[in-house]
Amino acid sequence: MTLVVKKRLNNSAVTAADENGAECVVFGKGIAFQVKEKEIIPEEKIERVFYQKEKTLLWQLIEDIPQRYFDISCEIIEYIQGNLKVELGKSIYLTLMDHISFIKERAEKGMLPKNTMKWEISRYYQEEYRLSKKVVELLEDEFEIELNDDEAASIALHIVNAEIGGQSVHQGMESIHLVDDILQIICFQTGSKQDEDNLNYQRLVTHVKFFVQRLYKKEKQKTKNPLYDIVVKQYPQAYEIAEKVKKFVEKKLNCKIDDEEITYLIVHIQLILNP
Repeated sequence: MTLVVKKRLNNSAVTAADENGAECVVFGKGIAFQVKEKEIIPEEKIERVFYQKEKTLLWQLIEDIPQRYFDISCEIIEYIQGNLKVELGKSIYLTLMDHISFIKERAEKGMLPKNTMKWEISRYYQEEYRLSKKVVELLEDEFEIELNDDEAASIALHIVNAEIGGQSVHQGMESIHLVDDILQIICFQTGSKQDEDNLNYQRLVTHVKFFVQRLYKKEKQKTKNPLYDIVVKQYPQAYEIAEKVKKFVEKKLNCKIDDEEITYLIVHIQLILNP
């Protein structure tokens, strides 16, 4: 991809045009240094490229927030992505930057909001929450403010939203609620407790999280798994519970869940029924 500089936004962001003339915002550490208008941006400096609606929103955000907030946001996103070892959706640049740009003002005015989903986030998304607590420590040091666990949960929510490819934090909240709903159905139907010390339960939580992530990303699975008929016949109770989950989720998201997904859900439910 050939990108030509149009305008410098800050030290790490420029607007550019590609070979088709389409305008975009380009991120890269120090990308604006030693690169002038109408020059081609070296490929090794390009980290992220944003087109269309994302481009406009980012442009506005970059112009509104000081360089310091922009830089710390980019460092935090890089830290999160490096530790999770997943490619986060571009939405995190919008949502987390916007969140961090007001964090010092909110903290100093005593206006840090409560996060009503803190329990679900800390329980079902433990790695994201753990990283967010580290981010909170970094922000406290950087801005000399005092934050709390509600703030860690809010940052974790931005991460979850980026993992599912959501375009708004609302989608991240929906996905966490859906994970909780599915686990509640399974635990009620199996007569089991949400036991964090139980390895099979932890495996179930992990599976449900990725199951929900695939649904929101609309990732298509194979329509038929050769194991499907076997597990349906061998584990009728687990199959019945999986079907209840399937009907609930299909109605909730107005989607179709295929046999590939149900096959592995049956196996995980069976491990809860008969450890």
